[in-house]
Amino acid sequence: MEIIKFPNVKDRKGYARNRVLESLFEVRLSIKMLKDGYSRNSANKIFLAWKAFISALVTLNLDKLGKDEKQKEWYNKIGFCAPTTGIKGITQELEDLGYKDLSNVTSTALLLHSYAYNGIYKGITNYSSKEEAIRDIIKLTKFILDNITSFKDIWDNELEEEYTKSLNEFKELLSK
Repeated sequence: MEIIKFPNVKDRKGYARNRVLESLFEVRLSIKMLKDGYSRNSANKIFLAWKAFISALVTLNLDKLGKDEKQKEWYNKIGFCAPTTGIKGITQELEDLGYKDLSNVTSTALLLHSYAYNGIYKGITNYSSKEEAIRDIIKLTKFILDNITSFKDIWDNELEEEYTKSLNEFKELLSK
């Protein structure tokens, strides 16, 4: 299997734009599942939205990430996908570039990832109730929606339309 590398900036911007769009789609799916009472499915979708969000940030900052050649190569071959096993370190490095609160939000996303797969079992997940997980789903959704419009270099009408739909559905969820 050939590993993808980004040969030029145009490709990176297109990839990042698609990841932002994916993030917004996953946000909407998460909201729908939460409305329908499927909190574990909702947690999984919002986690995927977060991974897509981080992947877009990494892709747009590839030239600035990695402390040495080995790390730079890792970001170009794998890191741009924001793999779950490396997402904590990735967000810490993005914070070093000036992005705020990513590491703490990633911790919440990883808790939701665990909840999505394991449910509420003492010793396996940190949630003691479904309501605790739902609060974090809402918190992560809010963070994504509050920050996703910062992708100004790649923002377009389609992203704006999907953002508006996601925001309206989120407001509707909160009003219930």
